[in-house]
This record gives sequence, structure tokens and C-alpha cells, in this order.
Amino acid sequence: MPNPEALPTAVERIEAVENFLQQLVLLLEVEPDITRENIGAWMELCSASARAHGLQSRRQTLAMEHLRTRVLGPSLDVERVTPGVWLS
Repeated sequence: MPNPEALPTAVERIEAVENFLQQLVLLLEVEPDITRENIGAWMELCSASARAHGLQSRRQTLAMEHLRTRVLGPSLDVERVTPGVWLS
């Protein structure tokens, strides 16, 4: 029996990226003020719903958590500016 805690396979990672992009597009359609926190909360909500309905395995959940950590991690932080204010 495969170890469910093992790192996601390449296929599982690709599926996680596709799932993330689908969730992001939906979020962009409904949320005017996108932040990293909003995206992370939305991803968690989508994953919880998928798990509750039996649509996401433990390995898929781990792949999404890994993706969420990499995509939304502080290493990708950017400085946010007030609209209409020029950076000098």
C-alpha cells in the first residue's frame, strides 16, 4: 500500500495546479479585492468542500496544501501600494 504521506507525484502536482487555477478564476470573477489571504481562505474552503463530498483524496489534499504553501508563501510577497500613488 503506498504511503499517503509521501510527496505528491508529478501527475498529482499538475492536477493540483489545474485545480488551483480553476479556483482562482472563480475567485477573480466574484472577489473585487484579491489578497493572498483571500486566495488561501478560498482554496481551503474549496478543499474542505471537496473532501466533505468525497471528491478529493488525502493525497490530493496534500498536493493542494503543498501548492498553497509554495504559491502563497511569503517568498512571493510584493509591496502593495495605494492606487494612484507613484513609487519613487
